[in-house]
Amino acid sequence: MSERTLKQLVGALAVVVGLWVVASLFSGGGGGTIGASGEIVTFFEGVEQSTISAVRLSDSEGEIELLPDGDMWSVNGWRSDSSVVARFFDALAEVTIGDLAATNPANHDRMGVSQDSASTLEIDVDGSTRTLLIGNQGPRFSTAYGRLPGEDEVYLLEGNVRSHLTRELDSWRDRKMVAIDSSRVTRIEVERDGEAFTLVRGDSVWTFEDGSEASSSQVRSILSQLSGGLVASRFVAEGDSLAALERGGSTAAYSALGEILVEVTVGSGDGDRWATVAGDSVLYRLPSFRVDLITPTLETVRPPPEN
Repeated sequence: MSERTLKQLVGALAVVVGLWVVASLFSGGGGGTIGASGEIVTFFEGVEQSTISAVRLSDSEGEIELLPDGDMWSVNGWRSDSSVVARFFDALAEVTIGDLAATNPANHDRMGVSQDSASTLEIDVDGSTRTLLIGNQGPRFSTAYGRLPGEDEVYLLEGNVRSHLTRELDSWRDRKMVAIDSSRVTRIEVERDGEAFTLVRGDSVWTFEDGSEASSSQVRSILSQLSGGLVASRFVAEGDSLAALERGGSTAAYSALGEILVEVTVGSGDGDRWATVAGDSVLYRLPSFRVDLITPTLETVRPPPEN
């Protein structure tokens, strides 16, 4: 290759690089993408727990409504799972409006942001309601398509807010049934499938009421459930045949003064059972292993025979 030809090639390459730099400057460095503009840019500004008076998440399956209830949040009138609500508000705080993804309304169905296909996020904040339609997952993990009602432009939402819009009601609700200070428990009365027994706290061990030894591991399991470990798998829906089953047992815990600290009642059956807590109107669903932990049978609470 001659020196003249080499210079021509270098010059041509310099021109190409120069044109690329100019194009990048005029496109904002986004590889030809267009950044968000207009009302949607400020949608999540000022959205904080302290400023929000209500949140509604809806799709074709129904609506979830979060409302402040003292220092907690209720969901459709039920006690909510505080950790799930906290993660939702964290997602709102972290979401950002990304680049313009489409301007032609013919793309709305494909992206899941048409009025019929989208999930709707409504936030009541500072005396006004903000509404955003959220559609399918975007091209990357933790992204989704979103648009304002009445607008054609679709933008890419950066953040994990979409996963919360697809969450069903039961997963928003608080499934923890009881949480008492187990150190206050001095007496436990258990009834299970026709058998009843009483456990009494001694100076160092738990015994049956007649003074005979009880299985320490089983007593620890009961106390662990009463102190926060008793978590339902789900809730018994209206019309569920499980709710019609007869009462199968109960566990009641008492303090040294004889006051009842908590009472859990379970239904009968071989698999999942319904369960209630005194003073709580919720009908919980307990898997069989949880039933065995909170209302153990007399046989399992007796210590194993010595070899």
